[in-house]
Amino acid sequence: MPSRSHGRALVFLLTAALALALAGTASAAKYIVLYHQQAVPASATRDIQKAGGTVVAEYSQIGVVIAKSSSLTFRSKLIDDMRIEGVASTANFWTKMSPAGQSREPGALPNAPATDADTFSGLQWDMRQIRAPEAHAITGGSPDVVVGDIDTGLDKDHPDLVANIDFSRSVSCESGAPNPSPAAWDDRNGHGTHTAGTIAAGANGIGIVGVAPNVKIAGIKSSNDDGFFFPEMVICSFMWAGTHQIDITNNSYFA
Repeated sequence: MPSRSHGRALVFLLTAALALALAGTASAAKYIVLYHQQAVPASATRDIQKAGGTVVAEYSQIGVVIAKSSSLTFRSKLIDDMRIEGVASTANFWTKMSPAGQSREPGALPNAPATDADTFSGLQWDMRQIRAPEAHAITGGSPDVVVGDIDTGLDKDHPDLVANIDFSRSVSCESGAPNPSPAAWDDRNGHGTHTAGTIAAGANGIGIVGVAPNVKIAGIKSSNDDGFFFPEMVICSFMWAGTHQIDITNNSYFA
């Protein structure tokens, strides 16, 4: 789990880079507003509205507000505020994916072995290369561990995943603000379902077996349906993981 200082450093680097882009477009653009000293002032919503924008989400833990505006002067009106460290449009800073918690003492987690006898287990050469079947003979992972798959979402009805999905911790961050509706984080791209299966497809006699078929997996959708990852989506995803007892995250995208 990244620390608050590391998270803030990441956001600072993002906003510094994003400030080089054009701040306005004809349609509403998303902005990252970074405040000094991790302190979002009480007047932030009013200040952003006065500058011609609206607040999408506020992450006071790291001093960040996600806003949107169609005003070409939105950034210039905000940046003179001495409380603000940076304002940047995210419009030109996406990455695109090609199709295709609580601390515990070691050994304290309940676990059980898993089998590798599913329909396509014999074709899983990658699992044999990492000796997953030998590991599964000892443990298939613990259902007390929640893996956050920060990706394009995951198929909420997939028969090889559904028993392991943690619906209470799955979310869509496509707007820059968390939306826990399964209809929102359902995968319409495919990549997130692929990585989720590699992580936690169940040993249930069908399909494949994941690296840790007994763990729980939370789909954290950090892209749109076309597979484009924007900074506000990734910030929202990490904030969600950091505040919802996600034990470990998988990030199969680049920026």
